[in-house]
Amino acid sequence: MRREDSARRRPCSSKLDAVVRFAGRPQTKQRLCAALVLVLAMACAARAQESAGSVSVYDHGSQIAPVTFECTPGHKAETHLITLDSGAARYTFRYSGCVDPSHGDLRPSSEGNFGMPDPMPANWYWGGFLQVFVNGTDAIKYRQTDMRVIESGARGGLQAIWAHPDADVGLRLLLLPGANHVLAYLTWKPRPPATVNSIAVHLRCYPSFFTAARGRQGERHCKTPRIDKGEPETLELVPSEDTWLLFYDAIFDKAKGEGEGPCAALVVPDAVQSGKVIIGDYAVITQIALKPEAGAARLAFYDFAGLTNAQAEEYMKTHGAEDLRQLVETDFRPEPVRLLQLDRLKADVGELLTQAAEDAAPLRPKVDDLLARAAALGAQADSGDWKAEADLATLLQDSVDLLWKLRAFAVLNAP
Repeated sequence: MRREDSARRRPCSSKLDAVVRFAGRPQTKQRLCAALVLVLAMACAARAQESAGSVSVYDHGSQIAPVTFECTPGHKAETHLITLDSGAARYTFRYSGCVDPSHGDLRPSSEGNFGMPDPMPANWYWGGFLQVFVNGTDAIKYRQTDMRVIESGARGGLQAIWAHPDADVGLRLLLLPGANHVLAYLTWKPRPPATVNSIAVHLRCYPSFFTAARGRQGERHCKTPRIDKGEPETLELVPSEDTWLLFYDAIFDKAKGEGEGPCAALVVPDAVQSGKVIIGDYAVITQIALKPEAGAARLAFYDFAGLTNAQAEEYMKTHGAEDLRQLVETDFRPEPVRLLQLDRLKADVGELLTQAAEDAAPLRPKVDDLLARAAALGAQADSGDWKAEADLATLLQDSVDLLWKLRAFAVLNAP
C-alpha cells in the first residue's frame, strides 16, 4: 500500500464539484456556486499557506518476501518503510523481521529490526539502530502490531508498536517543517499481570563511514556539552549535563574530503537513570537505562550528512539547548486529535444540521456515525491506546469533505 496525504493532493475545486453534484436541483446548483465562492477561496488560501511550510510523508507499504540475509534461508521477512521529508532533511525508517511461524511472536532479523537507511546507511544504522530492552529482552524483536503514518502536512509523523510479553512498546517519530532532526517519543505500558522492572534504550551508529567494512581505520568520538572522548573508551553519561551527544570520526570528516558527515542525538534527562557510550573502533553503542515508572522517554536524532564535524558541532552548541526545549514541549498526538473538542464538534454539527434544513437529511446518518465513532475512539485514546488515537485522527481527516458539504448546505439555506 502506497500512501500520501490525499487531502493535500486533492484540488480545492473538488470540494465544490462534490457538493454541486450532491445537490440535485438546478436552482440549488446556481445558488450553491455563488454561496461557496468566498468560503472555498478562503479554504484554498489556507491550504496554500500550509503547503508553504509542510512535511511530506510517504508510506512505502509493507512487503513480505523471501529472506536474503535476515534469517534462515527459505523463511520470509516483512519490511516496511516510511519516509518523512521536511524540505531541509529527509529521513526514512525501515522495519524488518522474519515472519516464519517457527519464531512464534519473535521477529528475528540479523542486522536489526528498526533502521534508518536515509539520509545515509551509516550513522544511525540502516539495518537497525534502535533496541528497547524490557526486563532484559529487546521489544523491537517481537511482533509489531502497528506501523503507520499518523500525520502529514503541518507536521510529519509515524508510529510503531511492538508486543513484548511484558509491555506494549510504542514509538512515535515526528518531523517539523524545515527541521533537520526527528523528534522521538517512546512509551512502555505493562501488560498485566506483568510489570516492567527495567527498561533500556540501545542506539547503534557508525559515524560518517563504515570503516572496518571498507578496510579503513577511523577515529570515533562522542562529544557532549561536557566532554569529548574517543575510541576505545567508554563515556559514562551525566544525564543532567550530557543532553546532546555528537558522534563523529576525526579522520572521516567532510572537511578532509572523507566520509559523509556525523550524527547526533538528544536525550531528555527526566526519565533517565544512567547511561554510557561504548566508543568502539567501528560501531558506537549508546546504552541508556530509563526509569521504569516514567512510562515514557523523549529523544531526537540528527543525521548531519554532508556537513563537516565542525559545522555539526557548531550547530549542537548553538541550537542543542533550544532543540531540547522544543522536544520537551512537543505534543506527539496527531494534529486532528490535538485540536478536537468533541463537545464543541457536536454542538457545531448540530447547529449546521439545523441550518442546512431539508438538505441535511442525506448527510445526517453519516454525521451521526462520525460523532459516535469519534466518541468511542476518543475514550479509548484517553486511556493511552495509540492505535485508537491514530484511528481517530484518520476518521477526523477522512470526514473533512463530509463536514464541508454540511457547511455548504448550511450557507445555502441561511436566511
